[in-house]
Amino acid sequence: MKGAGYYIIFFMVIIIILVPAGVVRSCKPKLPQSPGESERIEKTAESDLISLYINSSGKIEKLPLEEYVKGVVAAEMPASFNIEALKAQAVAARTYAYKRWRAASGKGCSMHPDADVCDDSTHCQAWITKTEMLKKWGIFSYYHYYSKINQAVNATEGMIILYQNEPIDPLYFSTSNGKTENSEDVWENQIPYLRSVASPGEENSPHFSHVKEIPVDVVVSRLKEKWPDIIIDNKNPEKQWKVLEYSSGGRIKTMQVGNKIIKGTEFRQLFELKSTDFKWERSGKNIKITTKGFGHGVGMSQYGANAMAKAEADYIEILKHYYTGVEIKKMEIKTIKN
Repeated sequence: MKGAGYYIIFFMVIIIILVPAGVVRSCKPKLPQSPGESERIEKTAESDLISLYINSSGKIEKLPLEEYVKGVVAAEMPASFNIEALKAQAVAARTYAYKRWRAASGKGCSMHPDADVCDDSTHCQAWITKTEMLKKWGIFSYYHYYSKINQAVNATEGMIILYQNEPIDPLYFSTSNGKTENSEDVWENQIPYLRSVASPGEENSPHFSHVKEIPVDVVVSRLKEKWPDIIIDNKNPEKQWKVLEYSSGGRIKTMQVGNKIIKGTEFRQLFELKSTDFKWERSGKNIKITTKGFGHGVGMSQYGANAMAKAEADYIEILKHYYTGVEIKKMEIKTIKN
């Protein structure tokens, strides 16, 4: 027969270990909402909802514009950024959606005709749910970061970027090399509000400088696959590379590769580089390519926006810096509120 001490220890184990474990398993964190959010979503008229195509499910979700913007900001910009940078991102995200919102006479998503926008960042804007935010940030950071994003979106509610009274295409990217690009240096169209401007203070970005080493044989095979009639030295291909023209933003616009004249954007895409501001050198059996900046370089630099915010610029100053000649105004959005 076991003594009384045995049963005391047994019950202590149950109380100390099993009971808390059951509580933890049954406790699901409640995702925070802005005041009146659930009721506002229920009250919002069908015509006032934006249609979002979710690529992972292949389905369309309808939600209020401002709630959509929160998901974009959470996906597209680090939530640790200064609040004014987050506000600038919110206005840019809202403007992008508003320009395509069919309820506001937009043309919708060109890849998904039944939707206004999609969540593919290579086509529209990235967007994540609150559950995905929780996974991204973790339970302890989630409440703080969501609160910041909620504040940034609510503080700029309805604000969009206009050029000559028309909503712009507010292109943005991660990190510049110190300057942004003119639109025509990256694509064919010259857009008056997408001009090259200085973007200082980004040296602390984790994407400011990047080194990539590619085996020589891989370099040669990719070049020949892309341009079958290229004439290139198989052993020392880099000796037949030459920069022909730089863009206003200091990136490579055109270059010679063997007997081919190509765009810097083509070279970047072929070798999956961070930007078109790159230099190369031989490193044994590899070619070492060093890039500055991350992204296409047109429009607002996100790390540049954060640097400006840290220097006490507000979101309007940030947006007017990166988008030349624009105005920030509040549009009529018919979302029903409490």
